[in-house]
Amino acid sequence: MMIVLVTGVSAAGKSTLARHLATHGQPAVSLDGHPGLCDWVGEHGAPVPWPTDPDRAWLARHRWVWHADVLDRLIAAAVAEAGEAAALFLCGRADNAYELRDRFDAVVVLTIDGAVAALRLDAAERGNPFGRMGDSRAAILDGLEADQRALTGWADAVVDGRLPVAEVADELLTAAAMLALRRAFP
Repeated sequence: MMIVLVTGVSAAGKSTLARHLATHGQPAVSLDGHPGLCDWVGEHGAPVPWPTDPDRAWLARHRWVWHADVLDRLIAAAVAEAGEAAALFLCGRADNAYELRDRFDAVVVLTIDGAVAALRLDAAERGNPFGRMGDSRAAILDGLEADQRALTGWADAVVDGRLPVAEVADELLTAAAMLALRRAFP
């Protein structure tokens, strides 16, 4: 089974895509909502409370990270549950994702533009509060291009996250199939 990390900036559509894939029979997990996986950490790596009103200085001094041991258990459980599926899609973003790259067989980045990011951050149905708290919205929008360049720099494929979710899913499945073929026939 190929383990695919689907990542992107905040509001790229990772959680929406995970729900869509799961609804349509594909093994997919939204990492942002997994209990115990994610934490804000300070300069020394110790977890800190989720801020209610972070300013830019706070955001610059803290990182959103995945705990490697929890990620490993999550992957093992999801692989066991997925059975004979060709791929498992893990959808999420963390500041230490690159450091955990060895857990994934492929990385696909969803990209969006500033206008789409702003619309999605403002959407009432958005479940993630990041982008509505303190300076987080401005930090996301101001850093959008640089963050996307950094993510695409280590990705195996890029998918246009501005498309309707069904089209994003189709593009993702095509990219995963192509990446699997490249692995099988280097």
